Amino acid sequence: MKLSKIALSLLMAGSMSLAMAADATATADTTGASVSVDTQIAEIQAAPAQKRVKLMNQFKMRLANMNEAERSEAIAQMQAAMQAKENTAITVNDTVAQERTQTHTRTQTRAQNMQMQASQESVQMQNMNQERTGSQFMNMPGNGPAATATPSANAGSGSHNVNFSMPRGH
Repeated sequence: MKLSKIALSLLMAGSMSLAMAADATATADTTGASVSVDTQIAEIQAAPAQKRVKLMNQFKMRLANMNEAERSEAIAQMQAAMQAKENTAITVNDTVAQERTQTHTRTQTRAQNMQMQASQESVQMQNMNQERTGSQFMNMPGNGPAATATPSANAGSGSHNVNFSMPRGH
């Protein structure tokens, strides 16, 4: 009993696979007769992923039915088309990478310029603060230019009278 069930299952599976193969061959033959290899390759490339699998299987069935010379020519066409598509993708990726590099460079340059400008402004602020502090110090009583101009001006205040403007040796 078990042996007959197994034999029946194998027979059924074999007949189904033969029917599917005949159907696929018929589809490949009808597609192959009316569609050129280039057109079929273009359809495969343009198709979404799920449909691309089906179209590729049809293309393989078509290749299986070709003679050796036709098959190698069709495979060469497919390889050339795929290589051209890959080269286009590489070119696009290179262009995108170059644009990103240029954008990064511009951003770095802009950041450096802003940093330099902030540094210059900081130095200017420091200089202004130093000048303001010096000016305030000079305007304080006893620190002005009149108090430090000549030591003889302070002679009346009880300090030593020293004349710093005398030449040496006298």
